[in-house]
Amino acid sequence: MKAETQKTVRNVLKRIVTNAIPVRWRSASPMPGGGDRKSFSRGSSGYDVVARVEYEPGDDPRDIDWAATAQTGGQVVLTTQYMEPRDIKVFVLVDTNPTMDFGTARVNKRELAAELAGSIIKSADETKDRVGFVAYCDHGISAQLSPRTASAALLPALVSLIEADGSKTGATSGLTAALSTLPRKKSLVFIISDFLHLTDAEKKAIKRTGHAHDVVCLALQDRRERELPAPTGWWPELLTVRDIRTGQRQSIWLTKKNRRTFSENFQRHCDALMSFLKDAHCDRAVFSTEEGEAAIPKIMRLFSGHRT
Repeated sequence: MKAETQKTVRNVLKRIVTNAIPVRWRSASPMPGGGDRKSFSRGSSGYDVVARVEYEPGDDPRDIDWAATAQTGGQVVLTTQYMEPRDIKVFVLVDTNPTMDFGTARVNKRELAAELAGSIIKSADETKDRVGFVAYCDHGISAQLSPRTASAALLPALVSLIEADGSKTGATSGLTAALSTLPRKKSLVFIISDFLHLTDAEKKAIKRTGHAHDVVCLALQDRRERELPAPTGWWPELLTVRDIRTGQRQSIWLTKKNRRTFSENFQRHCDALMSFLKDAHCDRAVFSTEEGEAAIPKIMRLFSGHRT
């Protein structure tokens, strides 16, 4: 591990927030010693049958096992009790495109992504759920970890995220490829990105995933993406900016009109993104690079018991 990476990882670990993520639905893949979740259910088709018990007033009549009841000669009405699989799989997909290296405040977006990814992984450890990790960019997958215990995933995921090369070349969208690695069975999926340049194919892939899995999108941004700086004097100043993706430079006069137009354009982008994610059945939250302790309540709300 590079010395610079070690320093960044230490700083990230100091800012990790942990809180169990209650999930009301269950995976269909039970694992011995799985997460701290309810283990018994009545009438859940597809689960393993563990017992047949006598029907009691108030029980759901749909749970009656008529074949087993018939074997008693009709003397005892039996219902079926099932074992719910207790673990789920959590997947963390993180954007490592060059735009994620932008930041003008506390950290850049890649480091903020590392803090959020670390919080998700560490929180999954609270319920002993297994975690898979994928770092991706526009041109493919930068790094990938198969599902494993959260404690085993944390450090490799952070190192992979921090050191991933977002400038690699290839013909395949990394986000689309990352989503295609998800299992068919319902999983809890976190996508961490600035979502600045989604293609139509990527939007379709997100929609498909949102219908098959429980998807949470964490949109990252920087203050200078939302607004231009104010001029230092009473007269307009000329600001030169560079597009991280293309390297092209553009000069902008810092007039009130230009600053207002810049902010309005970014707000329209954000509104359109949130609307799209809502239509795609994805939960969503926005985090900014200047946020420190202020981001913790948002993370805790995100991890509260609203997962259905």
